[in-house]
Amino acid sequence: MLVLLTILIVFSGVTSDARAQSLDIFVANTKAQCGNIPQCYFNDDPDTPQSVALNKAMTFVRNNPGPIYRIHILSAYNIKTSTVIIDRPVELIGEDSGWLSTSSGTCTDPLLRITSAVTIRNLYITDGSCNSPSRNLVVVDSSENVLIENSTFEYGNNAIVQINNLGDLIVRFSEIKNNDGYALLSENTEITSRLQMTANNVFNNGNQPQVICQGNNSEVNHNYWGVGISATQATQGCGADNVRMLGAQIVSSPSGVQAALQSIGSTYPAADFFGFSARSDANTQLYVVNHGTAMPFPDRALGGLTACGNYFDIFLAEGSQPANLTLRFSYSASTTCVQAIQTISLCGSGSMTTFPLMWQDVKTGVTAGWDNTGDSPKGTGGNFFPGQETRCNLQAKNIEVVIDNDGRPNLDNDLAFTPFVVGFDITAVTVLRPVEQTNATVRVNWTTSSEINTSAFKVMRGLAETGPWVQIGSAIPSLGGSLAGRTYFLDDTQVAASTTYYYLLQVIGDDGSVQQSVGPVRLITSGPTNTPRPTSTTRPTSTRVPTRTPTPFRTATNSFRTSTPTRITTTAEPSEVVLITATPTLEPFQKPTNLQSTETKRPTVNPAELLDKGKDKPANPRVILFVSGTAIVVLIVVLYFYLSRKSR
Repeated sequence: MLVLLTILIVFSGVTSDARAQSLDIFVANTKAQCGNIPQCYFNDDPDTPQSVALNKAMTFVRNNPGPIYRIHILSAYNIKTSTVIIDRPVELIGEDSGWLSTSSGTCTDPLLRITSAVTIRNLYITDGSCNSPSRNLVVVDSSENVLIENSTFEYGNNAIVQINNLGDLIVRFSEIKNNDGYALLSENTEITSRLQMTANNVFNNGNQPQVICQGNNSEVNHNYWGVGISATQATQGCGADNVRMLGAQIVSSPSGVQAALQSIGSTYPAADFFGFSARSDANTQLYVVNHGTAMPFPDRALGGLTACGNYFDIFLAEGSQPANLTLRFSYSASTTCVQAIQTISLCGSGSMTTFPLMWQDVKTGVTAGWDNTGDSPKGTGGNFFPGQETRCNLQAKNIEVVIDNDGRPNLDNDLAFTPFVVGFDITAVTVLRPVEQTNATVRVNWTTSSEINTSAFKVMRGLAETGPWVQIGSAIPSLGGSLAGRTYFLDDTQVAASTTYYYLLQVIGDDGSVQQSVGPVRLITSGPTNTPRPTSTTRPTSTRVPTRTPTPFRTATNSFRTSTPTRITTTAEPSEVVLITATPTLEPFQKPTNLQSTETKRPTVNPAELLDKGKDKPANPRVILFVSGTAIVVLIVVLYFYLSRKSR
């Protein structure tokens, strides 16, 4: 007995564990697809309700009541002839693109009939082999709420049929297209029941209108209905508002579309939603719809727009009333866009009026097409409202805008239907730089990384930062493209030395108006080239007057020689160079008054006569005596040598 009790306790524990793990159930076409996945059901060969794996899973749910089960459908899964009835609260979740179809050619009954609180998510539902006629895909006949989201309904008869539904039916983030009949046919007359369709692609279905409602207790807003089709054209008997419809197709996913209802808190989430994230001062429910590169309401744009991120529609869920909301958009996907956005025209300008986050007022038209969130709206009456605080984060490559009720876009008027995009409709000027050349010319250089809605450029010059401005030369034609810039220059030859100038670049739009002004940039020209001047005044260099040396007294050396007068030329001494310095000045040179030049006279023809120094002055007796004595001595010496040689 003890052993039996122990076995029962162990078995009970195993069963309890199995029940705890049985929250997730799997269905597949074959046993091989199930592999080692626990609690996985697969189709058997006979075409009977009992052989269909999805019916097997529902039988398990009926026999094991408790939590809401999640039934994972392994793609691609085919039911057979009979309709599968989902009569217990479950979630049907598609895996690996979530394909749900049929392998039967009997097409009179729908694929699924919903009679309980059921959620269908991430499923691609089609009728497979049925085409004449096609099958209805899903019939909702429930007294409880039914949610269908992120799913695709294609190639059926009527995609969704609602009958006798006491609960609400919500269809969101789904794509309903290419069906033979209606996208949604409501035959429900219960006044307590509500039908809501939000953020779906609904187009190219056989019947027009595409959605049929049975009363005003329904809302089919924020959907895309096809090119040129309004909400009121696409629906009948539904609460549809043409200003709350989407102006572009939502990006398709393998099942459904790229849209979500986000729960927003005080911090940004860890991961963004295709380049978007948000935070708020209070818990907030926010719808986010990604249009990718498809511009909403392109017919309302007044000019071209360079998008550097996805186009989004952002709107508050019903009942959400935050005091403020901060939206953040990324522009990091394109290197070219990063370069353009971080230029001096856009985020580099320091003025949030040019920060390239754009929005459009679909309802009242206060924007002129797309306007900057940081600037006053440019539409009729828009200048009455200020813009909202907008911030560029160059390092993280995103732009934020704070949404409240003090400016536009705001929470009350705009966050029910507002497209946003990181983008710009002006030329992105990367560089504006005047450079002085060597030939008294200033060359004004500028470079763009993107040119849009632009016809030309004008260079303006002024003597003050605020002008007045004078145009330099002729306008330069724009040669760039939406994401293709160019480099330009213009020479200013009318400049003066040592002058401060300011240069301004005007970007001219396609309509001839000034699209934007970049600058001014200051330049001070250099002074003229001068010959260096001495630092102090000095007297001119003076040349000293040479002095003359009197001619020495000479006598005739031989009475037998013809006396040749000797002329002594006086050579002046070199001039002295006086260095120009800052030393004190010299006293003026004074020429001596008693300095006389000595004149040498020609000797007489009489030998041994003294040179007469004066015409009337008598000879000096002492000199005559000295000369005579000398002559006698010389004769005696000569006579002595003569007699000595003769005696030999």
